[in-house]
Amino acid sequence: MKKINSSLSFLVFALFFGIFLNNSCTHDDDITTLIPPSTFEYGDDVVSTSDGFNFDKTHSSTRWETAYLGSSALLTGRFNSFAFTAEFDQQDLENSSINGSVVLSTVNTGEPGRDAGCLLGTFGTADSDEATFASTSITEDGDGAYIIKGDLTFHGVTSEVTGTLKYVGTTTFDENSGINGAPLKVAGLIVTFEMNAKTVFNIESGSIADRVVVIASGQFKQPI
Repeated sequence: MKKINSSLSFLVFALFFGIFLNNSCTHDDDITTLIPPSTFEYGDDVVSTSDGFNFDKTHSSTRWETAYLGSSALLTGRFNSFAFTAEFDQQDLENSSINGSVVLSTVNTGEPGRDAGCLLGTFGTADSDEATFASTSITEDGDGAYIIKGDLTFHGVTSEVTGTLKYVGTTTFDENSGINGAPLKVAGLIVTFEMNAKTVFNIESGSIADRVVVIASGQFKQPI
C-alpha cells in the first residue's frame, strides 16, 4: 500500500511539475511580436552620377539566382566586373534613369571549374561578352518604393523587363569617417528583376531554369 501511495505521490508531483514547467516555457519558441517592415517615404533626394555621385564598386554587387537543373536548389552567383550610373531624382522620376552593365566572362559562383567551363557556355559569351540594362521608366509603387522598366540586352537579344527599385536613402559620414578625411554623402539603390533566359534570351542549357532573378545593388558616394 505504501508503495502504491508513493507511486501516486510521484505521479501527482510529475504531472504538477510538468504542467508548471510547460507553462513557464510556453512562450520560449513563440513569436510574440512581428518586426514591422521598413517604412519608406518619398522625399526630394537626388542621386546623380553627373552631379558628383561616384559609383562605389567596392560596396556594390550584381547577383543572380536560378533553380539548378530547372527544379532543384538555387544556383547563385555574381559578376566580378560591372558598373552602374544613376540619374535618380525623387521629385522628377520622368527624367530619372538607372543604367548598368556586366562582363559575362567574370561570372563567379565560387566554383572555378564550373565558372570557367560550362557556365560561360551557358551565358553565351561567344556571342557577346557584355549584358546591359537601360531603364525606360521609373514610377512610384505607392508603398515608398518604385517600379522600374528597362531594356535588357543579353545574348544578342534586347527585351523589356520589369522590376522593383528600392532607394535605400542617404547617409552622411563626417570628416573622421569619410575617405581620406573628407566628409561624404552615401546613397544606395537596389534594382531587382526577373528574366526568362530560355524562352526570351535563347539560352540553351539544362543546368538552369527559364526564370532567372537578378539583384543589382549600387552604392554611390559624393564628397560634401
